[in-house]
Amino acid sequence: MSEVILSKLSNCPPGDKCWQLIEQGATVIDVRSPQEFAGGHLPNAINVPLDTLATWVVSIDNSEQIVLLYCGAGIRAQKGCDILNASGLASVVNAGALKDLLACKPQG
Repeated sequence: MSEVILSKLSNCPPGDKCWQLIEQGATVIDVRSPQEFAGGHLPNAINVPLDTLATWVVSIDNSEQIVLLYCGAGIRAQKGCDILNASGLASVVNAGALKDLLACKPQG
């Protein structure tokens, strides 16, 4: 089922698709610096700065796990997606910028 949703996503707009994936249990990675992360992040996000992502990925035991990456503008998240895809993860999504994700967060 997640493959169906992922197949409709090339990047993340519209953001509600990202929130659907988050609600379904996707791993959410904030690739910004620890200082940026401390300034605000999604409640369920894990901070893995971009420069440590290649070593972090070895801790993933399920290569089919859906992983969403976000950052300040989406550029580092895309670089992170490239790293994770090259490491063999099958379901990686660039969720773009934190501000954009927060702007389309479902109310409720």
